[in-house]
Amino acid sequence: MARYSETLPIQLPEVTEKIKDYFLNHYDHNNLTVNKETICDNFKKRFIPWLNQGHIKIKGLEKFPYVYIINGVSEFIPTVLAEHSLRPICVEGEYIAYPAYGRIFMKAGIKLKNNIEVISLPFCKTGNIHPDTHNILDKPSLVDLAWAGNSGVEETFDLSKVKYAAFSFSKCFGVQYHRIGIAYSKVPIKTLELEAGFTYVNMVGVELMNHLMSIPPHYLYNKYKDITNKLCLDNGIEPTKHLWIGIKDGQRHPLFDYWMKYLNENGKPRVS
Repeated sequence: MARYSETLPIQLPEVTEKIKDYFLNHYDHNNLTVNKETICDNFKKRFIPWLNQGHIKIKGLEKFPYVYIINGVSEFIPTVLAEHSLRPICVEGEYIAYPAYGRIFMKAGIKLKNNIEVISLPFCKTGNIHPDTHNILDKPSLVDLAWAGNSGVEETFDLSKVKYAAFSFSKCFGVQYHRIGIAYSKVPIKTLELEAGFTYVNMVGVELMNHLMSIPPHYLYNKYKDITNKLCLDNGIEPTKHLWIGIKDGQRHPLFDYWMKYLNENGKPRVS
């Protein structure tokens, strides 16, 4: 299997300052333990209104009967594929984890009997909208919203006909190592039901995201998009509608190294 070219986010200073503030002034293990149900409920209630402050708007999530706290989209994929026997059908260039997990399960003798179309929204390769998106959203599909935070796409999407949707805070806030996200399903996912029954989830991540959601999902894009555009143009890369994705020779080109060089040479941008 070809090596997957990661498109890692930078953790921008507004986020770093919020994280420092959380751990210095708010983190309380015993409070997390005593009030975990309330904290999780608050997180779930806040998510959709928070997401819809961004340029990209999502309709229909509020009608999904099952909502789960997850350790990011990448961990959600093997859970739902294995439990619901899903065989992912992906467009070219889709997140490689979908077919990769499918091959691993089938090689292990785990049959994936139920075909399901998958689309990342925005598309993980371009930061834009894949031409097949609206057609796939009109079916009981799986929608990957990992790139929906910090997106410059200005459009509203109706997810009421899809079967699963999952979001990760990683790309929006550069918190990929905190492993926290949220998933919506039309049918119960018993593995996640079991974890939810014990409220045995990433409670520190949940409360930290409650803290970080004071930053709207469009704020960092609006503030830093001009820097991303300049980094792309200075290096012969086509800018996209996302902070961390560029296009070069028709292929997705990660911007992490350019951002790190910029920060090393210019210092961290000021927090406003």
